[in-house]
Amino acid sequence: MHRALPTMVVTLLATATIAEAHANSVSFAEFSIDSHGIRAVVRLPMDDVDLLLRIDRDLDGRISAEELDAARPAVAGYAAKHLRVAIGGVRLPETLDHLAVWRDAAGFQYLESALSYPAGSGRLSIQSDFMTELYPSHKSLGRVSVAGHEDRFTFDATTTYERRLTSKRATTVAVVVAASAILALLWFARRRTFAVAAVILVATTARADVIMSAPALNATLKAMEKWQREIASQATRVREEALFRLGAEADGLASIMNLEVESHGMQERELLDLALSRVKELGVGIAYNRDKKKFVYDGAAFADYLKAAPRGAHAAAAEFKLLSYQFYQSSATDTAALTAAADAKKRFLSRHPTFAANAEMRLYLAVDYRDLYRRHQEAKDALADRFRRLTRAECDRIERMYPRTEQADAARQLLRSLK
Repeated sequence: MHRALPTMVVTLLATATIAEAHANSVSFAEFSIDSHGIRAVVRLPMDDVDLLLRIDRDLDGRISAEELDAARPAVAGYAAKHLRVAIGGVRLPETLDHLAVWRDAAGFQYLESALSYPAGSGRLSIQSDFMTELYPSHKSLGRVSVAGHEDRFTFDATTTYERRLTSKRATTVAVVVAASAILALLWFARRRTFAVAAVILVATTARADVIMSAPALNATLKAMEKWQREIASQATRVREEALFRLGAEADGLASIMNLEVESHGMQERELLDLALSRVKELGVGIAYNRDKKKFVYDGAAFADYLKAAPRGAHAAAAEFKLLSYQFYQSSATDTAALTAAADAKKRFLSRHPTFAANAEMRLYLAVDYRDLYRRHQEAKDALADRFRRLTRAECDRIERMYPRTEQADAARQLLRSLK
C-alpha cells in the first residue's frame, strides 16, 4: 500500500540549482563555399554542449583555453557525428580548425567550432542534427553562402539542405527540404538582426513552464561531481560538508525529475535518461521505483554524513530526509516495520525538538500511529485502542503547535478518518 499524507507537504531540501528556467536551445551554423573548399562555423549553446561533452573539467563554471584544447577530440567526434556534408552522395571528411567561446548580443555563451571540407562539384547536401540527445526537435539556424548568393535554412533532424555546385562556381538552387517557411521569411526580412530576436522570442515563450532543463541539469551534475571530489579529500570537515551537499543535490534532482514527469509526462525523456545515466556514473543512487511510480534517491550521502558527523551541523536535516524516504517508500501493512518507524520518529523529535520541519515529522508519526491502529484493529487485539489514542493525541498536538498550517489541516482530516 502506498504511504500518503492527507494533504500535499513541502519537501525540505529542494535545491535551487536544478529548478532554474532557461531559454529554448538554438544553435547556429554558417557555411561559406568557394573553389578552395567548404568552411563551416558552428555555434552550440555552451550549457548544452558542456552537459554532453563535459568540457568544464575543473567545474569552476568557466571554459578556459586549456579546457577547450583538451576538448578538441570530443568536439571533433561530436561534429563528425552530427554534421554531414556530402557532394554527389559522397560524404566529405571534415577538419576541426578552431575552437572558441562566443557570446551573442544577449550574452548567451556558445561553443564556436570552425570546420573545413575539401572542394568539389556536384549536388551538395548538408544535414545537421546537433543536440538531439537533449532535444529531439532541436534546430540550428543556418546560412549558406556561395558565390555571392546567400540561403537561409533551418536545420533539424528531419531536414536536408541541397544545391548544385559546379566547377565554374556557377550555381543554381536545387531543393530545400522541409524547411520552416515562416522562419525563413522572417529571417530574410530581419536579416542579421533576426538571430538575436529569435533567441529573445524563444526565451520569452519558453520560460513560462520549464521544469527540467539541460543547463540546470548540467549545473546539478557538475555540483555533484564537485562534491564527489571534495568527499575524496582528506580534510574531515570538508568531506562532511560535501557529503551533505551531495545528498541535497541528489534529493533536489529526484524531486525535479518527478515534478517534470507529473507536469509534462515523458516530454523530456532524453534529459531524464541522461540524468539517470550520469548520476549512475557518479555513483549516486537515483532510480525509478515502478511500484511507487517515482524517481527515488537512496539517501546514501545523507547516511554517510550521519556516520561521519552524528552531531554535525546538518545531522537533523540529513536524518529528516532519511526518515521521510523511509516513510514514503514503506508499506502500511508490516506491523513490526511500522512500530520501528514510529519509534525512530519519536527519537528524532526528542533529539531535535526545535527542528524547522517537525510539523512534517509529527504528521508522519501520526500517520504511522493511524496505520498501526488499523493493523491492530484488523487483528482484533487490545493494542488497537492504544494506537487510536496516540493518533488523536498527535493530531491534537499538531493543531495546537502548528495552527493555520497544511500539517494542521492534514491532522484534522486524519482525525475525521478515525471516526
